[in-house]
Amino acid sequence: MGNDSMINNSILDKASEIICIFDNTGKVNFLNSSGRDELGFDISKVCIRDVLPNLFTDEVDVTDFVKENLNKSVKSYAYRSNHSCFPVMVKVCLEEEQGIVYMSDLRDVENLDKQIKSMEETMAETIKSRDEMTANLTHELRTPVNGIKGHIRNLKEQEEDSSKRRKMDIVLQCCENMERIINNLLDFAKLENGKMVLEEQAFSLHSLIESSVAAIESLANEKGLDIKYHIGDNVPDTVIGDEFRLSQIINNLLNNAVKFTAEGHVGIEVFKTRQRKRDLELTFFVIDTGIGMSETDKDKLFKSFSQVDGSITRTYGGTGLGLYVCKQIVELMGGNIKVESEVDKGTTFIFTVNLHAEADGEEENEVTLDDLRKLLIFDQDDQAKEPFDFFAQENINKINDFIEKTVLCVELENWGKAEGFAASLKRIAEGGPQELSKLAFRLVMNVRKEKQDECRKYLEEMKKTIDLIQEAGAYSG
Repeated sequence: MGNDSMINNSILDKASEIICIFDNTGKVNFLNSSGRDELGFDISKVCIRDVLPNLFTDEVDVTDFVKENLNKSVKSYAYRSNHSCFPVMVKVCLEEEQGIVYMSDLRDVENLDKQIKSMEETMAETIKSRDEMTANLTHELRTPVNGIKGHIRNLKEQEEDSSKRRKMDIVLQCCENMERIINNLLDFAKLENGKMVLEEQAFSLHSLIESSVAAIESLANEKGLDIKYHIGDNVPDTVIGDEFRLSQIINNLLNNAVKFTAEGHVGIEVFKTRQRKRDLELTFFVIDTGIGMSETDKDKLFKSFSQVDGSITRTYGGTGLGLYVCKQIVELMGGNIKVESEVDKGTTFIFTVNLHAEADGEEENEVTLDDLRKLLIFDQDDQAKEPFDFFAQENINKINDFIEKTVLCVELENWGKAEGFAASLKRIAEGGPQELSKLAFRLVMNVRKEKQDECRKYLEEMKKTIDLIQEAGAYSG
């Protein structure tokens, strides 16, 4: 037994915790190396009441305290011989009628807690300052943007020169893009603070869809895109919910669809997928025949300040906040959003929202996504069914229109917009004569390098090539 005790004490002596063994009177018989170094007591004179006076008070019987608190962990303070103290976590055990306390030093933990608390307070202040700055900045930005829009509209009404009017349209479009960014920043701040509140009012869903399509129609037509919509027969016209936030989701997705589509169409379709009394679930499909994306890129879509590819920001613009805001609003409306896409074949965003009907409706069987896909009128394959005919006058006009828009952007040194139009030309030209495809590729490269003279040269050569294609088509006809 004696040898076993010596071996155990040797092991305890090396422990990093403070370990103290005492008898039923409280007299300490063993204090390990950590305890001796930290507490500074003379082992022959120390009592457990000296080390842990807050637990082993004079009124408490040592044996009773040990039995009552056996294997419990209690936070307290360990005192040194000089009467200074530090926080510890104490665990009390009993072995062969001797009490044992294990004391873990909590100074590092408490310091860490203080640091964490300080960091949390600093972070809260930083977030508050950031949100105040965002709100102030965005409100300040709105004033000059609205001023520019107002003056440009007045000038446009008085201007008869079509070339100058087109330049003014580009300025107005830039203002609208800036407003969209400002609104996204404000919504981001509201969402981060949990301050976005949904309104509950009756509105016409059909009018909302029609207005959203009409708002983007001119931009779609400018790019030669068809924009279409379809509303399921059983979708009620009047619903109750937040009209503004729903239109924000739809407008954002439609804008993205047009922005990332060079040819083909953009479509939105709406279906009722569930109704329980007045609770109504609607499912929306926003479909385009645009650039699409790979499976691995989809994860970045709904993260704040993120886009699939950094080069996309330069070519198409945007902060990467739009889809993040959409996702948060969709979830606030009790729904979810997902994306289906394939590179160069287009993208489909599918989202659901929960609204209310004006009156109780009959319960209907829940409709699945697979059921809905069979009902879709628009799809991404439509583009593949209609190959681009380079000899058709309508398509020649479309290419010439893209060239003119690129020329205008190059002259104005609006390189971001120029790259978007040049990328559209490149996509169209890939299916045409080799010479045209090469010129379009070189154009894109020089737009990216912002070489104005080179861009002019390749645009001029593209015009001549198109004229030759047109003449060949007329001759063969």
